[in-house]
Amino acid sequence: MLSATLEELAADYVSGAMTAPERESFEVLLEYRVELRRHVDRLREAAAELTRTASPAGPAPTAALRARILANLGPRPSRPAEPDALVVATPDRRIEWVNPAFSAMCGYDLDELRGRVPGELLQGPATDPLAVFRMREALTAARPCRETLVNYHRDGSAYTVDVRIDPILDDAGEPLFFVARERKLADLTTA
Repeated sequence: MLSATLEELAADYVSGAMTAPERESFEVLLEYRVELRRHVDRLREAAAELTRTASPAGPAPTAALRARILANLGPRPSRPAEPDALVVATPDRRIEWVNPAFSAMCGYDLDELRGRVPGELLQGPATDPLAVFRMREALTAARPCRETLVNYHRDGSAYTVDVRIDPILDDAGEPLFFVARERKLADLTTA
């Protein structure tokens, strides 16, 4: 069963009331929360039905509302050739879900990661402590952040990664989830 907050976020998503970064973060939740995805599909069907059955004699939806509905029903933008590595974490920053691209990038599968704080496994000697500090400060304040980090694969090899983390907040401004999008920039060689 979905919380009222997730249902409201789904309505904002379908109506086009979210900003582009909010939409991207919400779409990560849609990838792993089947019941949320089904709810969004039902909302889209209802919006499409409203659009189709709008009577010329009755009040018509505004042009802005029609545009938002049609934008959500239209074709999805093309994805990059290599998908982003995605992570969903709880408010206490523990991993709840990762996609296969994240597992491939770091070498750990979801069962090994679930319940862990990402930095415990992925950070090491070459990871910039100031970047980690800035990330922790932003997450504590429930603000989005973006950093480039050196992370470590399960096999010990280092790589640089661009990390963007966005909070998904409830009505009170408290985090429900943190959503991270990561893209590997380079493998690093050891000297």
